[in-house]
Amino acid sequence: MPVVGVRAAVGLVTVLAVAVLAGCGTGSGGTDARSSTDAGSRSDSGGQRVPYWVKGVGFTRVAQDLGVTVPRTATQRLGARQKGFQDDVLLLAFVLPAGEVDGFVDGLDPEHQPVHRKRAAAPAGYEPTAPFAHLGLAEPETLDGVTAGQVCAPCDGELDSLDITVAPAGKDRSRIYLRGID
Repeated sequence: MPVVGVRAAVGLVTVLAVAVLAGCGTGSGGTDARSSTDAGSRSDSGGQRVPYWVKGVGFTRVAQDLGVTVPRTATQRLGARQKGFQDDVLLLAFVLPAGEVDGFVDGLDPEHQPVHRKRAAAPAGYEPTAPFAHLGLAEPETLDGVTAGQVCAPCDGELDSLDITVAPAGKDRSRIYLRGID
């Protein structure tokens, strides 16, 4: 093909691409092809882009959604839900007296016994998609001397998976990190 023909073909492709892209948007006076019931649409998320943190969903609601009964002695109770593209992530964290941790973990009835890890599984600066940093906490994957494992996958009900990490939180106390996928 001569050089002039190649340039003409490239120009035509460029014009067509711009026309197609312009037709995909919603210019002023246009209508959006997505319906308000499409999963992940802006109307489902209150105009927010997915993923986003669900406002007003805290510790009590997340514990209920995870199906976890938190001991009354738990302190520093934190929880959040992140709305995702396909799945939501539920984060729950609290501190227990060290003497109550084994009973709590056993009560979850994990499929496999959690494993003690001397060194962090991830380097400092690790940022998961749904970070515990949202709750003001260090990521459990970056902590040394923790016990971690999967509680269930799949789980009963709507929960797809639940992971636990137990980290030292001072003298005779441990922080429980739970991350569920719903």
